Amino acid sequence: MKYNNILNISMQQIQIFLKCFQYRNYSRVAEEYNFTPSMISKTIRTMEEMLGLQLFIRAYHNLTPTPAARELAEGWKGVCDIVLESISKACDVQEKLSSKIRIGLLETTKFCADYVMIKLEEQAEKSLLEDIQWERRDMHSLPAALDEDIFDMVITWSGEKPYFRNKDTRWKTIFRSPDAVFIARGHPLFGKEIHSFADFRPYPFITLSPTAYPHYYEFLQKICMEHGFSPILSSICGSTESARYNLNLGKGAYVASSLICCDWENEDVRKIELEGEGNSDLLVVWKSQHLTPRMRETIDIITH
Repeated sequence: MKYNNILNISMQQIQIFLKCFQYRNYSRVAEEYNFTPSMISKTIRTMEEMLGLQLFIRAYHNLTPTPAARELAEGWKGVCDIVLESISKACDVQEKLSSKIRIGLLETTKFCADYVMIKLEEQAEKSLLEDIQWERRDMHSLPAALDEDIFDMVITWSGEKPYFRNKDTRWKTIFRSPDAVFIARGHPLFGKEIHSFADFRPYPFITLSPTAYPHYYEFLQKICMEHGFSPILSSICGSTESARYNLNLGKGAYVASSLICCDWENEDVRKIELEGEGNSDLLVVWKSQHLTPRMRETIDIITH
């Protein structure tokens, strides 16, 4: 007899065969699976056809395994043990991974990462710190990553709020910050006293792409219009890292959060804080349906 379709054998069929081998009776097996004896009989007959083997010699209320069945029983019991063990290990892996807190962090600045980590290291238990997985990304990719459940929570600039479209999204402020203008050495105002944002009227600005970051472009326009002018644009950038690069090259002024981007300031880049201007806070954002006790503990620590 030739075997065929052996890859179509299911784990349930194997388990039913092993029970028949153990009990030597269709009715006993049917009771255990809450099936009828005819269903068990049909399962064994189907397996025999698939394998091209006779598995049992039938007699009234009795099954006698054939030598082929004995060989299969010995091998398949080991297969079932391996499958059960692998499933158990997979469950353990998933449980460990599900206990992790995946946090996406804007890569615009090292200061934010340091600020959050210092708070956690000072107040969180070691087990909580070990459960946190960090990933730094461009801030504008964070809302979509949260929506797609790539992260459990994200830490980003408050200007990203319009991009969190999930109605289940919640956020809390980590710290508040005014806006600031950053200019590189060589800018006409670099060494001068600045009295008002209006002093930047004649000079170009760097902006994020109105297509990719419409809210940032509106934010820049709003600040400029409030001071009586429309911004001259020198560079339109596809990411905050590109904007910073153009800033360092002296391509123009860049408006950003004073605290979030405070580590941009150095001997070649000047920061002019705009008193009373803007609302460029650092936020932690999550989905309320996904909030766990460990996430709540993390949020409480970094927002107090």
